[in-house]
Amino acid sequence: MGKKIKSQIVAMTGMAILIGLMCWVARADMEIIIPKLGSGGSTNTPCSGTFTAYARMTNSAGSVWIRPPTNTTTGTLTDVSGFPPPYWSVAVVTRQSDFAGWCQTNSVTFPATNGTSYELGVFVKSATPPPTNGQPLKLQIVWQ
Repeated sequence: MGKKIKSQIVAMTGMAILIGLMCWVARADMEIIIPKLGSGGSTNTPCSGTFTAYARMTNSAGSVWIRPPTNTTTGTLTDVSGFPPPYWSVAVVTRQSDFAGWCQTNSVTFPATNGTSYELGVFVKSATPPPTNGQPLKLQIVWQ
């Protein structure tokens, strides 16, 4: 009798773990954006420095402020454009509630909640194309 109860507990524990994993689903959105070309310096977004192009994701209303889905704890913004070297970019995130910012080369992970909105963008740091005029960048945000 002791073995039967133990196997039922193991089965229930395994089922609870599986259900927990099924509920933890990341949501990913990708946006193809024609970047604004031209050199520039600092903007209101942290970490931009000198850049040759930039692109920002927008929501369905066209605003740069994007709100994550419910129960989000982190976000990861990645430049998935796939251009060969010497192309390189800096992924930049700004939180609207306090203008805190995060940035890293190509991809950045940051704490996130659906209680505020975030500006998500990429600054192209390479001095020579790509991108060229009309050539899009691909930005992806994964909310977890």
